[in-house]
Amino acid sequence: MIKNAILVCHRCNTEFDSYGNKVVEESEVAQILAKQESVAPTFGISDLNQAGMKRKHGNIWLWLGLVLFALSAGGMAWHWDTWQYNAYVRGYMVSADSNAQVLDSDWRILPESISSQWLKRNDNSIVLVIEGKVENQLRADLPTPEIQISFITQTGQDFNLIQPITEPPSLDALKSVPFMSPAIDTTLVPGFTQRGFMLLIEEAPRSSMQFTMHALAVQRQGKSGL
Repeated sequence: MIKNAILVCHRCNTEFDSYGNKVVEESEVAQILAKQESVAPTFGISDLNQAGMKRKHGNIWLWLGLVLFALSAGGMAWHWDTWQYNAYVRGYMVSADSNAQVLDSDWRILPESISSQWLKRNDNSIVLVIEGKVENQLRADLPTPEIQISFITQTGQDFNLIQPITEPPSLDALKSVPFMSPAIDTTLVPGFTQRGFMLLIEEAPRSSMQFTMHALAVQRQGKSGL
């Protein structure tokens, strides 16, 4: 019985074993393995470490973001009584809810815009004319506010009155007796913009030394104030 015999073809010199399988030389095997190694990707320990670090860093940033968001949300909830009066927070609240309360603090009278003068009318009576601007502090459109004026007199008796903002009166209208007040300005004031006003005070005390002014919010859709 013949084992491990090698047969050689006399035409092509190809070698076969006793089972008829082609015998592959060691040099051909080396070439096949080298070709496979050049094609197949290789990974070292450093590559695996870098991949693991990237995943680890990604997870850390994700958790940090979640923690910061939770802390911010918790802080706003804890101090909501303060945050709800923030101009930007209120702007979003008022924009989202047409029935949201408009506050006096949503308005600001610009001190540098205020000017006043005494005006003699056609009947020689003296009236006080006050001009100024009021600013909408929110991003939402709001109805024009009213103006509260407080006069501080020399006698110590304060005099208060409230007037709406009207369409700008002409000089002739200011001097006319009786004074025919223009229509109330019903145009909404866009967010973060200003609206000018001119007020005529017929009953202003001549003994007043100074006065203060405050904007009073007008509610939308007939909603009553605070």
